[in-house]
Amino acid sequence: MTAVLLTRRLLLRPVAAEHKGPIAALHADRRVAAQLVDGIPDTPDKADALLRWNAPMAARGYGTFAVHHLDSTELIGLFSLTPFEGDEALLELGGKLRPEAWRGGLALEAAAALIDHAFGTLGRAHLVSAFHPDHRSAPASLARLGFTEEREGRLFGRPVHIMSLTRDAWIAQGCRPRRPIRRDNRSDDGAAAVDARYTERTMAMTAKRMDK
Repeated sequence: MTAVLLTRRLLLRPVAAEHKGPIAALHADRRVAAQLVDGIPDTPDKADALLRWNAPMAARGYGTFAVHHLDSTELIGLFSLTPFEGDEALLELGGKLRPEAWRGGLALEAAAALIDHAFGTLGRAHLVSAFHPDHRSAPASLARLGFTEEREGRLFGRPVHIMSLTRDAWIAQGCRPRRPIRRDNRSDDGAAAVDARYTERTMAMTAKRMDK
């Protein structure tokens, strides 16, 4: 099962040979690399190793996905569902975008699509996300997705914060990121939602799985 995901503005598909150069270029940007905890595939050879590592996971419907605008073939980032600490039963949500794509809610949009996919199509009940303590935007973004603080730990010899999200919590917040709260205490629908048809289909699929 190879997964291709569509949102209102984005297409997510498993990384392929055509992405090898763009993957290396993405990770060669110091602003991107500084946020990462795991290995940094900043050369074509390292990117090729990432593709080989990802292939078995892609065949099962998860792994690392290339992120594109719907009207472009240009890689703007990578988002992933990968086994956390090698445990196939627990997937970790991860993601990175090129700096010029950091604004505009694209990260939330891509993450929401993968969360829907994990809880709906893949039938998972629990996700985690780990990030370096210096990653300033990660806690707020994950909180808007419904993740809550779980614990501190270490990955690849580096300290990390670990947050978690359950399928029940995702459904309870409508299968979409929470709206940010402005300083005047009014909600602001600043983040782009995933395609409504996709969300409704996933909610129905998830609810059906929960009834079993």
